[in-house]
Amino acid sequence: MASDDRRLHPLSWIFTAAQFAKGFIVPALLLLAASGGDGYERWGALFIGPVIAAALVHYRVYRYRLAADEMVVRDGILTRTERHIPYGRIQNIDLVQNPLHRLCRVALVRVETASGTRPEAVMRVLSLDAVAEMHARVFAGRTGVRHAAAAGAAGGFGGRADGSAAAVAAGAREPTPAVGGPGGRVPPHEDRRGSRRDDRVAAGGPGGRVLLRVPAGELVKLGIVSNKGMVVVAAALGLFAQARPDGDVFEPALRSAADRLPLGTAADWLTGLRLANPVLTGVLLAVTLVVLAFVLLRVLSVGWFLLQLHGFTLTRRGADLRADYGLFTRISRTIPTGRIQSLTATESPLHRRFRRQSLKLRTVGGAASAGADVDFDASSGGPKAESQWLAPMVETAHVPVLLRQVLPDVDLAGVAWRRLAVGARRRVLVRGMGVAAAVTLLGGAVAGPWGLALALPAALAAFLHARRWVAHAAYAVTAWGVLFRSGWWTRRLAIVPLARIQTVGLGESPFDRRHRMASVRIDTAGAAAGGYTIAIPYLERTVAAEIVRRLHAEAGERAFRW
Repeated sequence: MASDDRRLHPLSWIFTAAQFAKGFIVPALLLLAASGGDGYERWGALFIGPVIAAALVHYRVYRYRLAADEMVVRDGILTRTERHIPYGRIQNIDLVQNPLHRLCRVALVRVETASGTRPEAVMRVLSLDAVAEMHARVFAGRTGVRHAAAAGAAGGFGGRADGSAAAVAAGAREPTPAVGGPGGRVPPHEDRRGSRRDDRVAAGGPGGRVLLRVPAGELVKLGIVSNKGMVVVAAALGLFAQARPDGDVFEPALRSAADRLPLGTAADWLTGLRLANPVLTGVLLAVTLVVLAFVLLRVLSVGWFLLQLHGFTLTRRGADLRADYGLFTRISRTIPTGRIQSLTATESPLHRRFRRQSLKLRTVGGAASAGADVDFDASSGGPKAESQWLAPMVETAHVPVLLRQVLPDVDLAGVAWRRLAVGARRRVLVRGMGVAAAVTLLGGAVAGPWGLALALPAALAAFLHARRWVAHAAYAVTAWGVLFRSGWWTRRLAIVPLARIQTVGLGESPFDRRHRMASVRIDTAGAAAGGYTIAIPYLERTVAAEIVRRLHAEAGERAFRW
């Protein structure tokens, strides 16, 4: 063993044992139930003993070393592994702290590169001083971030979100981040309704500076516009339905609620209504169910975001961004701006009602399944989803300012948008009519002749969708990147810097060839498997070919750096 090899924190075996124990909880409960609840001490010892032994062995064999230009990690007993991770390949050093971590002043550390879907190393756990030293060694080669990284790891994590605590590795104090402009804090501005805006985007400030703070009120709005509670609602409805196998699910609950109201005949009225007009009763019950599910969905979404993104703070430190968030489990994520592959802005109807947008980014590596938006499994250090929050909720007027703070080349004000081909609306309408016909036939099969009444509203919906979708869709190829707007109900803006383009392709389906159209497909290193970062459909073929030729030339002239 090398003399400069280091162990994990002495308390790491406790956190490792807790993680191992999660995999034994279900088998232990099953055995306890099978034994009738007798001998729980024996069964408990049977499972707890191996868990503690495995955790202690893991602590004894796990070693890491911070060499001059690489990190070396050793692990394993029978099969030993040794990973050499060059500092220049490390993208993120993410930290996780639950309440017990903060009490012990330790953190779970994830070291990530662009090599795959899992982190190169998951260290459970290190002291904050060891984390600060690791930050300083790994980021020493980046301009202006060595001291900031050390200060952020030592002071900002588990303490104040602005990271202005003493820098352990640098031995100096970092300037307090400015909010709103240089020279320190600026009082929050007021909008036209007089409300204070704490999520203003910073306009400058020397050194590390806060770009965005998301207060609890903004997270409540995010929960209202999101559907995070859908899974819980669906599970609850499934259990409720299973509780009444005869299918009469709702009447007993409504009768019970009616009996508690100061209406002596409410329950009898409900029964009489069901006997007199079962169709109307079914409609009322369905409407009640939809309203209750909608309210419950929003409440659960609000709670989820308040729990997961509490105190969200985005800070610029030299060439890196740092995001800190979480109520009970605090997460600190380092996002190198040079590794950002694409940006996405989302705006639903409720977003527009609040005059807000949600921004996400994609970086290289660490990706999980496509479409996932949970950052990563904080407890297990599992694979991180490719979409990461840049700004969970930010005022629409300040989106261009924030994007310029993150990537200085991005200038939305100077974008010249171009429309799709003339026949794009007809193409979208034909596809919509096909969906409308399928819905009508399904309705007819389920509800008989009454289901055919869906034909007219479905056709009108297809026509509205084609008109609004094509009216909003647009693309742009600028000197710094490619942009594509899509959707009309939920609008999305995708941005890919030219320097991040990996591949450019020209796609032609049989229908495209018939209408002399094509699509442009752009991939980055952070794209999901089997998908495209940007796919611009319904372009005239000559226009699409010219875009592909130009992007090939632009990407070939730019040096791609990891």
